[in-house]
Amino acid sequence: MTAVVELESVSRRYRIGPVTLDALQEVSLRIEPGEFVAITGPSGSGKSTLLHLMGLLDRADEGCYRLDGRDVAACSDDELTLMRNRKIGFVFQAAPMLPRLTARENVAVPLVYRGVSSSEATARANHRLDQVGLLAVADHHPAELSGGQLQRVALARALVGNPRLILADEPTSALDAATAATVTALLIDACRTAGAALVMISHSAVETEQADRRLMLTAGRLQGANATGKAAA
Repeated sequence: MTAVVELESVSRRYRIGPVTLDALQEVSLRIEPGEFVAITGPSGSGKSTLLHLMGLLDRADEGCYRLDGRDVAACSDDELTLMRNRKIGFVFQAAPMLPRLTARENVAVPLVYRGVSSSEATARANHRLDQVGLLAVADHHPAELSGGQLQRVALARALVGNPRLILADEPTSALDAATAATVTALLIDACRTAGAALVMISHSAVETEQADRRLMLTAGRLQGANATGKAAA
């Protein structure tokens, strides 16, 4: 079976004036379809950099990253944009929405960029909104929705394109405990049902305890996993 994510000795560094910052150092990680991996670590440990690399928003300086079996280093910027739209879904702490669009239209946005017909995009958006329990408010605008509803709309939007990888960055940190539990359960269930890999940055014990693997980034180094995808001893 082809892994969704394969990182082999990936490093990323930034130069700030005369100083070089090693944001990631020889990170190796393999994530299988349907697997939920939670990543924790202190501020500045490289979590956002790792998520940006996996999300094709940045490129590694060294090492190899294969997304669904394809070496992304060989891809042009246009190819990366296409892969990002077709293979990756994002769920962030805040749920950015286009305020003039309805919930349904916001969910359908990734499909519009693919050139999917309006009727098909609407049908698929309705399906995902129904999946997260929000079909009844599909015609509402973002200003009419609660924070928990907005995050569920964001989840529906992340799933609507049937991605291979979902990247979630503190997706429930702004929600109350009950709503956070609901959103987390929906996210995990949807990914496992679809066979999509889920990578979540979180400091919530409730979320990380449900993960198949719990990894920690410390000073750019990943603790708890090796390139085979098995827990390190």
